Amino acid sequence: MTEPFFIVGFQRSGTTLLRLMLDNHPDLAIPLDTVGLWARYEDRLAEYGGLATDMDARRLVTDLLGEERIRLWEVPLTVDGVLARRQRAGFPGIVDAFHLAYAAAKGKRAWGDKDPGNMERIDRISRWFPACKVIHIVRDGRDACLSQQQQDFGIHDLFACACAWREQVEWVRRIGGVLGPDRYFELRYEDLITDAAPILQRLCAFLGVAWSPQMLEYHHDVKRSVPDEKRHLWPLLDQPPQKDNAGRWRQALSHGERVGFEKRAGSVLRAMNYETLPVLTGAARAELAHFVRRAVAAVKRRLGRRR
Repeated sequence: MTEPFFIVGFQRSGTTLLRLMLDNHPDLAIPLDTVGLWARYEDRLAEYGGLATDMDARRLVTDLLGEERIRLWEVPLTVDGVLARRQRAGFPGIVDAFHLAYAAAKGKRAWGDKDPGNMERIDRISRWFPACKVIHIVRDGRDACLSQQQQDFGIHDLFACACAWREQVEWVRRIGGVLGPDRYFELRYEDLITDAAPILQRLCAFLGVAWSPQMLEYHHDVKRSVPDEKRHLWPLLDQPPQKDNAGRWRQALSHGERVGFEKRAGSVLRAMNYETLPVLTGAARAELAHFVRRAVAAVKRRLGRRR
């Protein structure tokens, strides 16, 4: 029984790029992320009788097959086909069976999962799969947060994003220290887009699969891995890694914004060997603007609750 692996990372940190590279390996299958779907259904197991009977399991699989995030996998899955893949007991067996059915449809033998939200659910996925492996991709928080500001999701307040980046990256790194090198692999986004081959070679060794140069050709197979309706989220995936995606914060952030960010996240930036200022001064205007925005947003929320 092959143990799964989970790709985690702060939003807009290259998790999708890494997913496509690994998914282009002839043995590995990683579907479009399910955005917390598995955790939400585990929390609802009482509705399915705790999976005490085969009929309960069939009802659960039927409802999961109706979920948009599963339909976006774009493979022909059936209730019987999924249940036939069960190798484990309970709810983890259902999660495993879905991924194994997906992998089989792609002609692959092993599966992984990519969901940035799993940064906060590593305890849960380790409970489901005690021998699973965790791959943590880290991107300079200044670039990751700037990228979030360009999306409809994520944290648009730069300084709030800095705090979230610091907390989540530091948390996963601490868990990685507990898991140890046999179960935890850490890489930097900037290194991946600069020189992917040696990193992917080490990653293959970590996962116990042979190195495949095909992983570097992921951009020729984007249509196979990303539904058309989601392509707008990653417009550059059909191109080789874009090295100029690193360090964009240098032009985009004012000095005050940089200082404010590094005041909140500098400890983790330095731990990950990112450039930081030696002295953090000159952020008064940026800090004031940040607090004014927070105050205005708080007032609007209170007024909204009174209506």
